[in-house]
Amino acid sequence: ILKGSFFALIAAAFTLTSCEADDVCLPEEAPFVTLNFHYPNSETDLEDTIFYKAYVNDTLLIGEGNNTKDLSVLNLPILTTTDLSVKYILEQGTTYNTIQIDGTDTIRTTHTAPKDSLYINYTLDNQYNSKGCGFGIYFKDATFTNSSTWIQSTQIVNTTINDATSTNLIIFAEPRSY
Repeated sequence: ILKGSFFALIAAAFTLTSCEADDVCLPEEAPFVTLNFHYPNSETDLEDTIFYKAYVNDTLLIGEGNNTKDLSVLNLPILTTTDLSVKYILEQGTTYNTIQIDGTDTIRTTHTAPKDSLYINYTLDNQYNSKGCGFGIYFKDATFTNSSTWIQSTQIVNTTINDATSTNLIIFAEPRSY
């Protein structure tokens, strides 16, 4: 019995110590489109009380509220589609109503949050991520276009989308005005 316990202990110790750091697939290794927001013609982060909603192909990804990770950086999941294109709708703020009573008149005003469409076209390729993740799909040769409603201009930084930390696009915009 003692001999069997000894071998079981040795096997357990070997199993626990043979796992290396790269044997685990970490979530930050998944590809995301990373957007940085700046004031127009500036390297200053646009982060003052900006609220965003992000939709991809008409499905809400990021709901009401602020982007709690970092107000000047937005990470959007990227999906593989048959046409190798993804449409994001970025909404700067929330739509809300105000009521003003002026004597006997009630004035209701709807403040609509500005929306912009961001289109990303890409090609697919495979890359070796790590021992834990193995091979995975990444997105290369990405192109970015937008509808320029509240986005004033963009600057492409990286056309390869293969992680969650590298900036792909800088968006220049004024802060929301309401």
